[in-house]
Amino acid sequence: MTPALLVILLLMAGLVLLAIEVFVIPGVGLVGLLGGAAVLGAVALAWATLGVGYGLLALAAGACATGLLFWAFPRTRVGRKMVLEAQTSGRGPDPRLAALVGREGKALTPLRPAGTVEIEDRAVDVVTDGLYVEAGTPVRVAAVEGNRVVVEPRKT
Repeated sequence: MTPALLVILLLMAGLVLLAIEVFVIPGVGLVGLLGGAAVLGAVALAWATLGVGYGLLALAAGACATGLLFWAFPRTRVGRKMVLEAQTSGRGPDPRLAALVGREGKALTPLRPAGTVEIEDRAVDVVTDGLYVEAGTPVRVAAVEGNRVVVEPRKT
C-alpha cells in the first residue's frame, strides 16, 4: 500500500469516526478520540512520508471536514435538542413588580439572602443585599431591578 493511499484511508477513517461521534453517539467518547487521533495520524504520516505540502493539504482537509461537521451538527435531530432556539420577549420587567417598591410585607421563609415574602396577600420571590432575615420579620421592598425584587428589614 502506498503512503498516499494510507494517508487518505486514515484521514477518511478518522472523519467517519468523528461523524459517528457527532451524529450518532454525541459526547466526548472513545469514538471521537479515536477519530481525532486518526486525523492527526494521517496529517503526521503525510507530513513525514509525502512532504510538507501534502501534510499541510491533509491538515487543511481535516480542518475543513471537522468544521463542516460542527456546522452540520446543530441541524441534526440531536443538535436541535441541544440548541436553544426560543428568544426572549424583550418586554422588560413585570410592571406589577415595579409597583412593589416601598411596599411592606412579612418574610414567609428565611431570607439567606433569597426567599419568599408575603406582600399584600401575594407571595413574592425576593433577595436581600446579603443580609440574613428570619422568617416572620417585617420587610420593605427597597428596589426592583428587572425581575429581581430586593428587600430590607423594616426599621421599627
